[in-house]
Amino acid sequence: MRRPVDFIDNHLLVCLALAFIAGISAAPLFWPAPSAIRQLGVGLFLVLLLLAGLYLGGRREAFFCLLLPFMAGLGFYASQLHLQVPPRESHIFHRLETKTEAVLVGTLRAMPTFDGESSKLTIGAEYLRRAEDRDLEAVSGTVLLRLPDRLPESLAPGDRIAIRATLDRPDGGRSPGVFDYARYLAEKDIWITGFIRSSSHLHRLADEQSWFHRLRYLPERLRTGIGQRIDAAVSGPARGIYRAILIGDYSQVDDATREAFKGSGTMHILAVSGLHMTVIGSFLYLIFYWLLSRSEWLLLRCPVRKIAAFLSLPVLVFYCLLAGMNTPVLRAMIMSGLVIVALCSNRRKSPSTLLAFAALAILAVDPLQLFTASFQLSFSAVLAILFLYPALEKIIRPDGSRPSPGIRAKIGNWLVAGLLVSVVATLATAPITLFFFNRFSTVGVFANLVVEPLVCLWSLPAGFLALPLLLLAPGLSELCLTLGAFGLELALHAVRFFSALPGSSIWLPSPPRWLMILYLIALFATTFLAARRSAAIVKGLPLLLGLFLFLICAPRLLTPKPPESLQVSFLDVGQGSSTLLQYPSGLNILVDGGGPAHGSSASPSVGERAIAPFLWHKGILKLDAIVITHPDADHYNGLEFIVTHFSPALIWTRDTVGHDKSFTKIMKLAAARDIPVVVPARGQFFGDDSGYLECVENLAIAGTFAESAQHRQDANNGLVLKERCARSSPAISARTRRDTWLARIMI
Repeated sequence: MRRPVDFIDNHLLVCLALAFIAGISAAPLFWPAPSAIRQLGVGLFLVLLLLAGLYLGGRREAFFCLLLPFMAGLGFYASQLHLQVPPRESHIFHRLETKTEAVLVGTLRAMPTFDGESSKLTIGAEYLRRAEDRDLEAVSGTVLLRLPDRLPESLAPGDRIAIRATLDRPDGGRSPGVFDYARYLAEKDIWITGFIRSSSHLHRLADEQSWFHRLRYLPERLRTGIGQRIDAAVSGPARGIYRAILIGDYSQVDDATREAFKGSGTMHILAVSGLHMTVIGSFLYLIFYWLLSRSEWLLLRCPVRKIAAFLSLPVLVFYCLLAGMNTPVLRAMIMSGLVIVALCSNRRKSPSTLLAFAALAILAVDPLQLFTASFQLSFSAVLAILFLYPALEKIIRPDGSRPSPGIRAKIGNWLVAGLLVSVVATLATAPITLFFFNRFSTVGVFANLVVEPLVCLWSLPAGFLALPLLLLAPGLSELCLTLGAFGLELALHAVRFFSALPGSSIWLPSPPRWLMILYLIALFATTFLAARRSAAIVKGLPLLLGLFLFLICAPRLLTPKPPESLQVSFLDVGQGSSTLLQYPSGLNILVDGGGPAHGSSASPSVGERAIAPFLWHKGILKLDAIVITHPDADHYNGLEFIVTHFSPALIWTRDTVGHDKSFTKIMKLAAARDIPVVVPARGQFFGDDSGYLECVENLAIAGTFAESAQHRQDANNGLVLKERCARSSPAISARTRRDTWLARIMI
């Protein structure tokens, strides 16, 4: 008992963080009633009193044995509170159950964003009047609104606004494996969204603002002003990148640029994170140290290095406010602050303690951050750099040798260090990337060596230097932004080159959680064992490479077995339809793949956003057939992505000619990939005796309508299909356990 207690005492913060995370992880597995959650809160308070008594009474072993379960319970309790709908009756969520036209009065809380087509506004609700109400009623909560235009420049964060909008509760994807937008917003404490038809429906209220109110919204006002200066000084795709890396606004990163960064494995560079904070912190330290070292009196009497580091801290905090204080920024700020405080106070600086404190600080405010890709990718990358990098370096240089201090040797050493950092970050984040995005970049390790210096060592310092010059010397500020934009243009050329390479990005099913945990445990264990016992690279790196290949190949080898009976899955694609048929014989057929059309052709289609994640969640890598019941956009606009990544054996469609360019593009794509396109006639089927899909009728070529081209193009004239399975299907309702008819005369 004594040894575990001593271990907990020596690594207290790490153990507390792990226990808190364990409690949060268990929260989604249970859905207790609100009364049970309240009882749990009372029980935790009593345990806290007991812990205080044990600590004051000197019962050290009992105290530490009870402390970790208490932290786990606290994590579970905090998560359950965040998983519940807003408890206050005055919350706007409880005032709106259906889509409603209303007048909303509130405060613009954050810098509005504009993506070239529409603006997004975050409003702190104060009053609401629905169409059926006579008076305004007081409400609370945050509302996300969209305006199909740029927000008038006269409106700024902190202003009180009266808005006429259509409000509703957000709707997220209900299909397993698909991004749930409603839950994503709920984690940000946004439970209502809305649409403003025109900027004329916005009216600024002329209220007297207190000094505290102005101070509270000062960072967001500065963000807005900086964004406007960036827009004026920089043009093209570089403008959106500069807004992303300086003020944390990704709305103006166009879809083609975003896809290039994703394909090259450098998307993380666009997020203000630890790398950016390190560069900016080092830049600030060098400036303050240079200024302080000009004084001989200070050099002789004061610890100038510590003072320079301490002076950098408030500037970093203010910059974090300008960058939006998202999870990577907050994590980087907490760790940077702890490092600076530890440096100035000569305290022991343990990386694990710093990381544990940062995790506790973020999760204490919002426990559900644990389940976000941003939190997991951010902390896994830092964990790998802190712990895997030294071990991997020891494998490569077992004798501790270093190159001679020549220029070439220094450049080589820098390249090796950069390569190792990129490798360990890639190894640690690969399972998380696959789980959330089903995508892995094969060129990311090398692309980061080129793109990171251009963005982080050139454009970022130039942009950061331009921020204070906005007020002091606007002309010089624009010059800094222009010089920095040139580095961004070079980075853009690099990411486009890497993303265009054949096989630069591969798409895979989401790995199971047990495989992710097994891989990460094996990765860290193998690295440390190889670093401790091996004297040559050949004994350590092949094991790491084998683990990585296992993670990549395992989803293909561990595909689930076909269902014992027919499974019919109706996908939530919004407008339109998409249905997956899974037969016991292993036959997988997708009937339609539509949804609401997206505004930009470069934006992710419903196929990429909704259909493909569901197929990967099911472990499906290849489709046996795709059926297009009729060529209306809401039944095929997601199929281009599906045809490209799931290689169907054939495509059934009502007809192939006389339709819009998007449908023609799918037909050309099928021809380029040698995928047969079949226009089925009555009685034609696909499958075998154990299960098949039969065309009962093709109304477009039926005798009644054959003479009329207008009738052939009529949306009502689609394929009528019959699904037949030899075995009953408990996976669907009892009404459809007999032969399931998918009679689809689509409108």
